Amino acid sequence: MIRGGIPDDIPTNLQEQILLQDAKAQPAIMIQGGSRRPLGDAPRLVANYGGQPEDWYKMASNQSAIIEGAVVEIHWYRNARTLLNVEYKIKRTYPKIAPKNQ
Repeated sequence: MIRGGIPDDIPTNLQEQILLQDAKAQPAIMIQGGSRRPLGDAPRLVANYGGQPEDWYKMASNQSAIIEGAVVEIHWYRNARTLLNVEYKIKRTYPKIAPKNQ
């Protein structure tokens, strides 16, 4: 079963808003996709936004920030032929805390 499009994440604070605006305005890094490393979500993206599976790439922002203790970066999908960008996500990675010795 193929799901519909996934709505963009909504920034929760000013720093995330700025990071999202910068990600939309600046060059990005292709982290997966195309014919060499196809996306698992490619069939869903094709069904919802068009194109061919090999046209779709997962992108990441060039910048990240530390916000409220988490490393924050922006991820989204891009169709390389049409340059359509969809499904912006705010990825928050919190540091792993080592257990205390007792």
